[in-house]
Amino acid sequence: MIKTPNALIGSNKITQRVAQCCVASILSLLAMVSLANEHASHGKNSNSISEHNSTNAGCSAIAITCAKTVTSAFAPNGDLWRLWVQQQQMYFQRSGDNGLTFSKATAVDIAKEPISARNENRPKIGFDDHQGVYLSWAMPGKKKYTADIRFSYSADYGKHFSTPITVNDDQLPTGHSFNEMLVTNAGDVSIAWLDGRLKYQLRQQGKKGNGSALYLGQANVRQGDTHFVNQQLANNTCVCCRIAISHNQQGQLALLWRHIYGDNIREFALLTLNKKNQSSDLIQQNEPIQISHDHWKINGCPHQGGGLSIDQHNRYHMVWFNMGDKGKGIFYARSNDQGKTLPTPLALGDFSAQAAHPHVQHNGDSVDIVWSQFNGDRHQLMHQQSVNNGETFAEARVIFQSTDGADRPFIINNAGVNYVSWQRPKQGHVFTAL
Repeated sequence: MIKTPNALIGSNKITQRVAQCCVASILSLLAMVSLANEHASHGKNSNSISEHNSTNAGCSAIAITCAKTVTSAFAPNGDLWRLWVQQQQMYFQRSGDNGLTFSKATAVDIAKEPISARNENRPKIGFDDHQGVYLSWAMPGKKKYTADIRFSYSADYGKHFSTPITVNDDQLPTGHSFNEMLVTNAGDVSIAWLDGRLKYQLRQQGKKGNGSALYLGQANVRQGDTHFVNQQLANNTCVCCRIAISHNQQGQLALLWRHIYGDNIREFALLTLNKKNQSSDLIQQNEPIQISHDHWKINGCPHQGGGLSIDQHNRYHMVWFNMGDKGKGIFYARSNDQGKTLPTPLALGDFSAQAAHPHVQHNGDSVDIVWSQFNGDRHQLMHQQSVNNGETFAEARVIFQSTDGADRPFIINNAGVNYVSWQRPKQGHVFTAL
C-alpha cells in the first residue's frame, strides 16, 4: 500500500501549467515522451569546460565526443573522473583541476561486452576511501529488452579491475537495467535497479504483469563479500525511468522512482530504508510514499526519471517531470519528514519549450536545479538556484545552447562547489561550476 502525503498537491502554479498545455502543440507533447528525444546545449561560457574534436567525425578513434552518455564523479582525493562507453568498452579520464585538463583516455581492463549507455541507462562509478573504484552497468542480452546488472572493482585506483560479476541472482532472460549505485567511504556498495523477473514469472504462468520491480543488492567487496543479496523493494515500477538514490543523515538509503498506480497512472514514489539488521541479510522496509500527484496516465515509459538530494538538515529535495491532467512540466518539492508531508510543488521551466530531464543537488543552504529545454532554434541547458534551502528560487538562466543533440544534465558536488556535467555527442563534454 502506497501512502499519500498529508499535504494536498495542487496550486495556482500547477493550474498555470495546465493552462500552458492548452497552447502547446500535439507534436510537442509527443516529443516529450519520444524515446529518441534528446536535448542539448552548445555556447560560450568563460567558466565552462568543453571538448571538441572535429577530426573525429567517424568515431574510429577513442574520444569522449563519440560518447552518447558521460558519467562524472569526484573521488575522495578530489580527482574528477569521467566515464563513457565506446566500442563495447568503458573508458575513463581523470582531472586534478576540476575539469580544466584531463588525462589520456584509459580503457577499463575487462573483456569487451555489450554495455547500455543511452538516455536514462548508463554505467555508474563510485569510490571508497582506500583507492577503491567501483563500476556498475547493464549488459544487454541477446533477446530484446533483456539485460543483466554487472559489477567490477579496482583496488588500485583504476589500474586493474576485477572480472565482472552479475548482480541480479535470478538468471532469467528478462530485463535488469537502469542501475544506480552508491558506495560508502568504507566500501559498502548498494546497487538498485529495475527488474523484470516477477513479470517474467507471471507470463510463464499465463498471467499478465505491469511494469517492473525495484530491486536492491548490497555487498562489501573490500571485506571479501562479493555476493549481492537481492531484495525486492517495490513492484509495478515504470520500466525505463532512472532511479534516484541517496543516503540521509542517519545513513539510511532513500530511493525515488516512477511508480505505476492503478490504470497506468505514472507518479513518483519515495522509499527510505531502515538499516540492515545484523541478524539478517535483508533490510526491514518502510512503505513507499507517493510524492507526485499529477495524474499522468500513459501506457508507455516516458524515459523521465527524477532527482533526489538530501541536505545536512535531513531535508529531502526532489525534482521530477510529469505530463498529467493535474500537473505538466518540471516540479520541485522538499520534505522535512522523509516525504510524509510536502508543501505545494513548485513548477519550473518553460513547458511550451519542452522543459524536461531535471536534476537537483544541495550545497549547504543552496539548492541547484538544472534541466534542458528547446527554444525553437536551439536546445538550452537551464539552471535555477535557491540560497535559502529551497524556499525561493532566483530566475532561471541559460548556461549553454546547442543546435545538436545532448545527454541529460547531472549535478555533482566537490569541496563545497556544485558542478553540472552535460555530454554533447559529436560536440564534447561540458563541465562547469554553478
